[in-house]
Formats: sequence, structure tokens, C-alpha cells
Amino acid sequence: MNIHYFKQARILHKWLGVACFIFVLILSASGILLMHADSLELDKKMIEGKFLPNKYFQVVGAHRSVQSLAVISENEASIIFAGTDHGLFRSNDSGQSWVELKEGLFSQDIRVLAINPQDSQMIYAGTPKGIFKSEDQGDSWSEWFDEASGLTHVLINDLLINPNDTDTIYAATQGGLFVSHEEGEFWESVGNGIPSNQNVRTIRFSATYPDNIIIGTENGTFRSADGGKLWEKKWNNLPPDISSLITLNTDPEFIFVGTNKGFYKSFNGGLNWIKDSHKKLKEIYTLAVDSKEHSSIYLSAKKGLFFSHNGGDTWQEITPDKNNVQNLEDVALMPINTILPIGGKTQPSLLFAGSEAGLFISKNNGTHWNFIDLGESGNTVSKENFKMDLSKLVTEIHTGRFLGSYFFWLVDLSSFGMIALAISGLMVVFYRGKMKTSKITKKAKHDAEIDIDHNIEIAESADDLSVDSQDVHEMVEHICRHLEKCKTIYSITQEKEEIEKIGYHILSLDKKLNQMMEHVDGFARITQDMDAKEDGTKT
Repeated sequence: MNIHYFKQARILHKWLGVACFIFVLILSASGILLMHADSLELDKKMIEGKFLPNKYFQVVGAHRSVQSLAVISENEASIIFAGTDHGLFRSNDSGQSWVELKEGLFSQDIRVLAINPQDSQMIYAGTPKGIFKSEDQGDSWSEWFDEASGLTHVLINDLLINPNDTDTIYAATQGGLFVSHEEGEFWESVGNGIPSNQNVRTIRFSATYPDNIIIGTENGTFRSADGGKLWEKKWNNLPPDISSLITLNTDPEFIFVGTNKGFYKSFNGGLNWIKDSHKKLKEIYTLAVDSKEHSSIYLSAKKGLFFSHNGGDTWQEITPDKNNVQNLEDVALMPINTILPIGGKTQPSLLFAGSEAGLFISKNNGTHWNFIDLGESGNTVSKENFKMDLSKLVTEIHTGRFLGSYFFWLVDLSSFGMIALAISGLMVVFYRGKMKTSKITKKAKHDAEIDIDHNIEIAESADDLSVDSQDVHEMVEHICRHLEKCKTIYSITQEKEEIEKIGYHILSLDKKLNQMMEHVDGFARITQDMDAKEDGTKT
């Protein structure tokens, strides 16, 4: 038995037990608190921002780049949302005034927005840190979906809500395509047929069949006919780097694709493609179609913003520049990131365009533009002014969102730790049993060796004593002979008597020594008999 392995197993068992205990304690304590959250009134107990990690706060930026636009109602007072790299804004009056939305929106880098088509109160915001959900048109953001909810890749490129089943949401990420069937609560990866860790840039439903899904990636276009379960690569004759894709509700056979090589259109469901010959339509950033006038298509390219009123047959440049923009001041124009057309035939077209410089609005379909200044600083929610209710914090801890991606590692390590804890416990029990048996055997052997040595020592001592007693007996006899000679020499009676007494005592001593030697010989014989019996038993 190697004592080294026992010590290692015992140390491993101890620390695994401590780690697993802490993990289970955190989950149990937070779970109990959540079960009694109402009775404890946790939502009324606030935690100051200074006690929260920096992940809940956005670094202040120099300007706001508009990255996403969305609209709830298309009327005289449309509700419009503008997502920027430093905050989310809402206008309740078609862009005349704006308010910043930031309560619970821990990531201010808003890449994409999606509004529930059956419930306009419910809005989803895609960010580099996951997906946020609001149930009051952005006034507050009650839920946050990241790694802990199964969304293992949290940088969101696009979001799409199934119009026939609004509980189902698709998320295009830099690491693949994900779907949730529970309004974002839990996510799972989909993509049987799509290369792993694919950067999915855009996702669209077929115009009339929501189960037919089309995605654009860095490596081409893929389509699913069963809601995302199985995928096949389509349209190999298109350039691989797909930046944007739109379909028309009026005709599902009409598909428009933007790539880094130019603008492509198909009128037969993708069987054949036509590349637009316009010289400036290269390096396409985004496409948009007027929801009321489906033949009106908007296209953002590296060299400007373009509009087509006839389904892409001809194009008109409507790029905001210093010649047609009011209130521009010293803002440097950058390529347009996102386009939001509102209107159509019933009213003059209202057009929003978001760029690296900010937000632009046109009330005459791009002929003239106004620059909307959303401010020069980023999110102003500081740690000192921010507060989170305890119920939210406990939820963040219990679900793992507080730790983010580390929570997955912790769960996996804890699971393996539980297994290792059980194995190490068995090892400790096994090694302790073997050590106990080994110790008993060693002790018995040691005791037997001691008994044998002791008996040997007794026997040797008895032999030595026997030799010494014989020497003493011989010396006594020698002394007695000398005393006899002394009695013949000395004539005085008194002296003779003394000599006789001495001789008597010496003889008595000799007699005693002889008796003692008889006992020593008897003890030696008994010891030899015991050794012989022990040897016979062992044999």
C-alpha cells in the first residue's frame, strides 16, 4: 500500500467537497430566496451600483453611431426606436423628439431591434452581450438572455420573430443560429447542415411561408423548409459574403441580396440571379423595403444611399451629404448602417437613415435631410446613480447571468467535481481499509518479532546466569578449602568458631544459588517449549 496515493486522494476529496459545497450552497440559498421573494419583498430592497461588477455599466463614448431602427405603428405619430453604440432612444412623434431608454439595459451597444408583431409592448434588443427583453415598449428591460440561457454566442447580428408563433424567436450570431420557443427564456443551437461556428449575418422568413427560413452568412446562403431543423446550402452562384437579404410579401419568388460584390436579384425563388450593373452598387451594407409600397427598395452601399421605385430596375442616389442636409454642422458622414422607410402611397415617404455619424431623417424620400443630434456622450448611468432590486440580483446569481460565460464552466466543473468527489471518497475508504489491514498485520508481526526477541534474550540470559552461577559455586568451594586450612592453623577456639560460621554462611549461599539455578533452568525450558509451539502453529 502506497501512502502517497492515499494522501493525494484525501486532499483531492477535501477540496472537491469544499468547492461543490459552495456551489450547491449558492444555488440552494438563491433558490430559497427566489421562492420567498414576494413574502420577503426582495423587489423593494435595492442594491447600490457601487457593489455591482462593471459588466452592468457601459463606458461613456464620444458619439452615437446608429446601428438599428424599428417602428411600431406607421401613422402620423409613429413610435420609432433608434439603437446606437451608446444607448437606445425612442420617439413617440415620428422622430420630432427623442428620449433615452436605459433602465435595466446593461449593454448599451444596440445592434438589432425586433418588435413582437402581435404585442407591440414586447421588444427585443440584440447586443454584443446577449439579448434584452422589454414588456413596456422599452421603458424598462426586465430580462436579459446570455450564456446562462443557452445562448452560447452572445454577439447578436439579427433577430427574427415568427409572425404566426411569436413565442418563437431566431437569433443570428457570430457563432451560429439559435432559436427560442419560450420568448427568449431558453435557447438552443440550430443548424444541421450549417458549418459550425458560422457567422450568421442576416435571417429572413419566406414571404408567405414562415417555416421557410433563409440566412446569409460569410460562406453563402442557407435555407430551411422545416423551421430551422435541417438546412441546405442554396444558390452557389452567389458571392459567399452575404451582408443583407430581403423578400417581398407580395411575391415570395422575389428575393434581393446584398453582398460585398454587389446587388443581386431573383424573380424565381433563387433559381436564377441578376447582378445589378450600377457602378456604385458595390459593397452593400443593408437593404430595406417599404412595407406599404413593396416595389420601393432602399440600398446602402459604400458609395452612398440609393432608392428604387421599380423593384431594382433603376436607382436614384439619395445620399445625405453637406449639400442636402440641414443642421449638419461639422458631422463627418459615414456609410449608412440601417434604413427605415415609413409611408408609401398614402402619405409622403418618411425615411430614417442611421450612420456612424448619427441619425438622419427625410420627409420627402431622401431629397432633403435633417440631422438629429442624439447627444455626444454615451450612457450616463453611473454606478453611483444606478440601483438594482435584490430580487433581480438574486435571479442573476441563481441563473448564472451574474457570472456570464464563467457560469457554464462552473456548472461543468461542479458536475465533474461531484463525480470526482464520489470517486475520491471511494478511494479514501478503500485505501483506509487497506491501511487498517496493513497496520494490523504489521503490528502482529512486530509483536511476534518482539516476543521472539524477548524469549531469545531470556534464554541467553538464563544461559549466562547458569555459567556465572557455576563460577560462583566453584569460588565457594575454593573459599571453603581455604577455611578448612585456616581451622588447622588457628588453635584459638573463638577464631575457629568464627571461621566455621563463615563457612556455614558460604555454604548456605551456595545452596541458595543452586536452588535459583534450578528455577532458571525450569524457566528456560518453559520458554523453549513456548517457542516450539509457536513455530508449530505458524507452520
